[in-house]
Amino acid sequence: MLLIFLFIYSCSVNRPLKTSTPTSEILSLSYFDPIAFINYVEKGNKSVPSDSLSAITKHKLDSLMHKHKSRLRLSNELTFENEISKSIFNSETGRLAEAITRQRSLNGIKIKPVIDSIMEKNNTRFAMSVVAVGFGRRKGNWRTSSQRYWSGYINPRDGFPVPTKSSLNLYGFIFDSKKDEVTYYNRQIPNKEVSPTDLESMEKLLLELFNGYLYDQKIN
Repeated sequence: MLLIFLFIYSCSVNRPLKTSTPTSEILSLSYFDPIAFINYVEKGNKSVPSDSLSAITKHKLDSLMHKHKSRLRLSNELTFENEISKSIFNSETGRLAEAITRQRSLNGIKIKPVIDSIMEKNNTRFAMSVVAVGFGRRKGNWRTSSQRYWSGYINPRDGFPVPTKSSLNLYGFIFDSKKDEVTYYNRQIPNKEVSPTDLESMEKLLLELFNGYLYDQKIN
């Protein structure tokens, strides 16, 4: 299975994007199980996918979404029929992020078939998806490497720049099945080194994703 990495830095959108749909219409949000793609950087600056770090990050992110369920306007969780549909959903989410990053707007960005079918099957108009992407490494286990940034689909078999420090990025989507569109998109990238499993940092990033859209709150 092709792992999808959404690691968008300087070339990414620098502000939340939204359509003309008023937030007053979003009374409640169904939500998808969060996605986490975490790599571990070994000695020699070699990056490999880490199922254990991804699972930990995903579990903590899921618990935070439940903790802030009311603030995020979350209702029911949308489930997948099987692992194939889940894998396709992950790929579709990645392609949407890539398209949004290249276009730098939500104009004409349509939700993908599996996302749409799951939402329609559950008779839900709005749904949220959150993706965590990051790198974990032991302190001291890094050397100066290329500082150029990259984004989009990254195949672990290909060569790509490896971040010099641990990192965690969160990406948030709100889908609208009625209009067949991504009605909101944002990403949060910390301005300091952050472990991909650090709960406090993760919580702050999650709340910042939808701050100013679903709610207005000062995040410390």
